Amino acid sequence: MPSEIFSALSALKAFDINLFMQINHSLHNPFFDWIMPAISKAGQGGLLWVGLGLVLIVIGRPDTKKAALLMLTALVAGYLAGDEVLKQIIQRPRPFETIAGVNLLVAPPGSYSFPSGHATAAFASSLVLARKIPALFLPVLILACVMAFSRVYVGVHYPLDVLAGSILGATCAALTLKLETIISRRQ
Repeated sequence: MPSEIFSALSALKAFDINLFMQINHSLHNPFFDWIMPAISKAGQGGLLWVGLGLVLIVIGRPDTKKAALLMLTALVAGYLAGDEVLKQIIQRPRPFETIAGVNLLVAPPGSYSFPSGHATAAFASSLVLARKIPALFLPVLILACVMAFSRVYVGVHYPLDVLAGSILGATCAALTLKLETIISRRQ
């Protein structure tokens, strides 16, 4: 049994590296080389999502303000689970640290690769907003997907890092929304 697990993990790692190379090398064009680093930079530290949350708190109606607070809660939960726990346990090196010839289009991050903090933040935030403010459903989900993809394109994450971050973010969003439901029932 252990040899089958080892083989499966080796195949998954090879798939991850090959997909990374396809995205990081084959899709490059002048427009993506300009827009993807900008999108990636906007997501640094959850900045885009924090800014959006603050705007919604300042200009929104009470239900919009509540949605923004829930989004920020999910964002913080994702940061703590991903950056402060999982990255420190798994300690996966970034692609540019282990693969020669990576097209690195942003400054090299100093943290570990797995899971993607950008993808975690994007999906934690966007899924809460999509659920609580249906009019934002499509724009925030597209933004989350593009932001997650940008991390592979610019050379700082493997696709599985982004997938794991997306799942972690979705989990944080779901738990935040569930917690809100539990608290609302008790009031």
